[in-house]
Amino acid sequence: MDTALITGCSRGIGLALVREMAARGWHVLAGARHPAAAHALQAVAQNASPGSVDILTLDVRHDESVQAAAEEAAAKVRRLDVLVNNAGVFPENGSESLEQLPLECFEDAFSVNVVGVARVTRMFLPLLTRAAHPRVINMSSLAGSIGEKEDSRYYCYSASKAALNMLTRAMAAELRPRGVTVVAVTPGWVKTELGGPNAKISAEESARSLAATIDRVSHHDAGQFLDRDGNKAATTW
Repeated sequence: MDTALITGCSRGIGLALVREMAARGWHVLAGARHPAAAHALQAVAQNASPGSVDILTLDVRHDESVQAAAEEAAAKVRRLDVLVNNAGVFPENGSESLEQLPLECFEDAFSVNVVGVARVTRMFLPLLTRAAHPRVINMSSLAGSIGEKEDSRYYCYSASKAALNMLTRAMAAELRPRGVTVVAVTPGWVKTELGGPNAKISAEESARSLAATIDRVSHHDAGQFLDRDGNKAATTW
């Protein structure tokens, strides 16, 4: 049974992806900051096949939390086939002008959306490098596309996702010789707390496409920015 760690699983895309990948036969390690309060995630774990979902306490902002989660994971599984860096924050309203924007929103966005990804990836590398075909999936967004940026909305979130795309390229270059494939994936505009009610697709629809793409990602995709269906041409850095 292949094993995946997914961060940010208490709701939204992360929760839907836990459900989808467990249904596809994966052993899912589901990370959440406060598992006891993540009632929907607890329900998914209880309703899944026995042994297919384990919940880990994991706050991507703190070394101690990620290290403890990595140690707990190592006690449960021999290897990690896939790491999905899904945890993310959207700290602003999105419509603020530069003069109105609280600058601490940049710190919040980067601490989770960029530094958190680097922190989790490097602490779980020992488990990843034990797999035959390890993959790191960084959940990005078209909001981070520099080429498609035409407005001044979402200063902090957009900047953090653009930085995540660059982080993806750098990690892909370093880790490719070690057999680890790193890609960025945009899940689409999804009806979640972050995406809002006007989004085009549900979290479940996005998760189905993402899970299929994760299955298909190969070393040829290293360093690429993919859409949820695995297409390269549909996205712009």
